[in-house]
Amino acid sequence: MILMIPAVSLGAESILAKNISVHVSNMRLGTVLKTIEQKGNFTFSYNSNIVKTDSLVTVNADNWTIKEVLDHMLMNRFEYKETRNFVILRYAPLELSLTTEKAIVEKDVYSISGFVADEHTGKKLANASVYERALLQSTLTDKEGHFELQLKNNGKPVLLTVSKEFYKDTTITFLDGVTINPESANNSTDYAVNDDNNGIERTPLGRLFISAKQQIQSLNLHGLIAQAPFQASAIPGVSTHAEFSGQVVNTVSLNAVGGYNAGVDGFELGLIFNLDKGDVGAVQIAGVFNVVGGNVNGIQVGGLYNNVLGSVRGIQLSLLHNSVKRDLNGIQLSGLYNHTRGQVRGIQTGLGNIAGQKFSGIQAGVFNYARNLRGVQLGLINVADSSSGYSIGLINIIRYGYHKLALSSNETVNANVALKTGSKNFYAIWQAGMRVNTDSKLYAFGFGFGRELGLGNRVSLNPELTQHYIYQGNWARTNLLSRLDAGLTYKFSKNFSINAGPSLNLFYSDQRSPVNGYAYVRDMHHSFINSSNSWSGWIGWTVGVSFF
Repeated sequence: MILMIPAVSLGAESILAKNISVHVSNMRLGTVLKTIEQKGNFTFSYNSNIVKTDSLVTVNADNWTIKEVLDHMLMNRFEYKETRNFVILRYAPLELSLTTEKAIVEKDVYSISGFVADEHTGKKLANASVYERALLQSTLTDKEGHFELQLKNNGKPVLLTVSKEFYKDTTITFLDGVTINPESANNSTDYAVNDDNNGIERTPLGRLFISAKQQIQSLNLHGLIAQAPFQASAIPGVSTHAEFSGQVVNTVSLNAVGGYNAGVDGFELGLIFNLDKGDVGAVQIAGVFNVVGGNVNGIQVGGLYNNVLGSVRGIQLSLLHNSVKRDLNGIQLSGLYNHTRGQVRGIQTGLGNIAGQKFSGIQAGVFNYARNLRGVQLGLINVADSSSGYSIGLINIIRYGYHKLALSSNETVNANVALKTGSKNFYAIWQAGMRVNTDSKLYAFGFGFGRELGLGNRVSLNPELTQHYIYQGNWARTNLLSRLDAGLTYKFSKNFSINAGPSLNLFYSDQRSPVNGYAYVRDMHHSFINSSNSWSGWIGWTVGVSFF
């Protein structure tokens, strides 16, 4: 004889059973939820698109349970799942029922079949998930609401749970001549996954490789995640956990072509790919790509591509592209392109590197972008919205940084124009000039770096190191001028300043004679270097104005 009764829980006091007092009037729901978290010492997990945290609620609760407070605020339209120190809020305004058609034991097998329906309308429900969490077996109801499961009979109660999106879960316990242990009905080793509609199932690779049945299971089961020591799979859905694989966190996952897990706590290897809904820890290696819906803590290696929808604390390596939706604390290394949408503390190295928020560390590539640079950019083109760090490259653009158009004159070239861009800590200088004299012309163009050292509200010192090519009438000759200027700057306003100061000059030239109509730099200044035909040096000056 088989006895079937609803599952109950009489174990240790749950989070939802804790008593609290809350008195608020027309307060934002999000604020009240944070207050309950603090009082109960736990964390809520919910889909912010469904839980309207901006709505106003009024509660006058004296020594109510947390569940009673939630029911009052959420109008009994949600159900709650406890896992570790989380309470998952799942939108479930409807109720379902399970009707058993067959429930018998044949040797070592439970054979259970029946129907799932809407509790109020009686309508049979297709694509409802029916599963036994301890045995990690599941199925979906057909279009008539019918299901059938063959479960191993290990002499223990079978807890059969029915889940469907927007319906409250229903759990039934099947017993074979034994007495139920009430604690076993709620002895869960589940892990929490944020109830987010933007998980890996919505990514292009997730839609391509995750079957429709597994996607429906994910929608139905939401935050329910079980734990197992091992999974082996050929492709998603063809594995030791079958279609329940997306709900299981494995210590080791070995995937011949590709695997689909809730997460990994140890080591994962996929010859082609790995797909994980939740967190991945320690080591993950794929021949082509990895897609992770949670966080990565450890080393992630993808032959071509890594995509993490949470944060990364560790190392990401790929030949083409690494992507992190939230924060990176570690290293991103790719042959082509790295992109982190959140904050970065560490190193990004690739042809292109993007940090969507604050960046503290080193970006090295052809193109680098950081929204708020606190570290160092090394590249041909460096871009940032704001910066208190250093951008070192040929083109440095700081949107809210240092932008100056400078006009100046010096002892060698009396008409110069320069564009200075970057940050006050470190800016690049592009400069061109000419000596305005009919009988002794010179042309110069160069590149360099500078820094602004504040000496007061209006006064600063701007040391600048620049390298110039000097054209003395013969392109076949090398004429290189290195200047170190120490200009003292006075700011009349935000957009106008003047500067003046001394300079140290070193000049190398293999041009041994002047060209008619052009100046000959070696003859223009008294050199403190007398023992070289190629080198000369002198102390000079600069005076100029700057705009913007």
